[in-house]
Amino acid sequence: MAYNADNEERRELCAIKKNNRGDFVVASEIKSKTSGSVSIDIRQYYTNDDDQIMPTKQGVRFNSENLLELMIGLAEGLDVTEMDSLVSKLQELADGKDDAE
Repeated sequence: MAYNADNEERRELCAIKKNNRGDFVVASEIKSKTSGSVSIDIRQYYTNDDDQIMPTKQGVRFNSENLLELMIGLAEGLDVTEMDSLVSKLQELADGKDDAE
């Protein structure tokens, strides 16, 4: 079956500038309109000659159920100062979610 982007809803979570040539790494949450499944897509993007930001084939998509395990694994690579910053940001996000409910 061919890929069809019309069958999904994409919400960009973050975009990180990779270099000065217009390359980015973008993390998105993707929800299937047909099955309702939720995935996380982390992909490299580039800026073409018309200044449009376009995706590359370089990336990974995985079930959102694995996101916490991935986040914990990535946190292992942080030093103490970075870990403190992460904990602070996670607390801010959690407080914001509490306010929204």
